[in-house]
Amino acid sequence: MLNSNIETINLFPMKFMDVYKDIAVEMPKQPGINVVRLEVNKVIRRINDEVGLVKELITVTPGTFVTGIDSMSTTAIESLSTYSIENLGRFKWDWDWNTTENRLRLSDQIMEVIDVFLDNVEWEQVDYPKVKDTDNSSDKIFSQVARYLFFPKDLSTETDALIMRVKRHYSYVSSTIDEGEIIDVPEQYRQLLVSGALVGLTARPRYKDEDLFKYNKEIFEREYVNLKFQYDNLEPSYESRDMTYKY
Repeated sequence: MLNSNIETINLFPMKFMDVYKDIAVEMPKQPGINVVRLEVNKVIRRINDEVGLVKELITVTPGTFVTGIDSMSTTAIESLSTYSIENLGRFKWDWDWNTTENRLRLSDQIMEVIDVFLDNVEWEQVDYPKVKDTDNSSDKIFSQVARYLFFPKDLSTETDALIMRVKRHYSYVSSTIDEGEIIDVPEQYRQLLVSGALVGLTARPRYKDEDLFKYNKEIFEREYVNLKFQYDNLEPSYESRDMTYKY
């Protein structure tokens, strides 16, 4: 059975509930969590569209995942967070490996593939016909067509992880919110998120407040300009962690 393994996490992520409390404390009338989530996601969407995408190394393993949770030592299991255990085996990141086509479907969050490495060797990006040429089946090449990466061989037999350097969207806050829900934009965006959400909230008829709107709009516009100018210095620190996704 094939597996596609990926998870990349921010080492110092913001918790949505902390951002929610920062927003709620400024409001005379307490906003619901879901309406705040919608306003925070509007700001994240603007960051993705106008400021810039997150650059990171991710690990995708189309080969067989050999360490199941049942075979882990007690120590190894305890080292996993509750979030990690709960997500083992879930179709979370929209990745898929097609063994017939030797094709990897990219997650919808991935906007650009910059480099591809297997066994620490960089593979060359070429045209699709060259990848599908059977005489090139042993070459270290790949081709990107829309949201798919094509390879000259079946990587499900590989024991080495496929490493990709990509640009992707920052994640939106999901509709299911708990105490562990995180926001993966860098900490430097915190004030932008708070002021931006407050601008959206205080423009709504239910929470309308002209003074709060004007005050936070000035903060938001100042933070937005500063962060856009400093974009290259705002990349968060990430580490990769393999997860299990069965297909």
